[in-house]
Amino acid sequence: MIKGNPRRLPPAVIPCLLVCGALCVVAGCTDRSARLAPFSGTVTYKGKPLEFGGVTMQPVRGGSISRGVIQPDGTFEMTTDGEPGAPIGTNSVRVTCYTSQKPGAAAATREGELSVGASLIPERYARFSSSGLTVEVKPGGNEPQVFELSER
Repeated sequence: MIKGNPRRLPPAVIPCLLVCGALCVVAGCTDRSARLAPFSGTVTYKGKPLEFGGVTMQPVRGGSISRGVIQPDGTFEMTTDGEPGAPIGTNSVRVTCYTSQKPGAAAATREGELSVGASLIPERYARFSSSGLTVEVKPGGNEPQVFELSER
């Protein structure tokens, strides 16, 4: 004979379910792509397409960083943790164009350590805090963004 309510979970199961639920929230069991939106664009310097380098975007409220590789025509497409797109919301942007990023470039060394080489654009663009570049990534579609870099 079974005592108690047969539909009731054993007391030891409830804490296990709570722990598993909390782990799913912490681990991000939600659909990552729902927080990303397609994002692409072009980078120019002195009015010409930047031929190589990288674009990095960081959500201002925290979260995963997205990255894009600048193609020979200046275009880029962002990916976040291997998924296409960038985090929805306001993002700070930095752009890099070091000699070591040129396709086929050999690794540069300085005093026995690897170096990124010389920056071919003003160094301020390589830092989120000084680039002066921000974008608003909207859910759904985004028009291609043009980042026009200058000496000033």
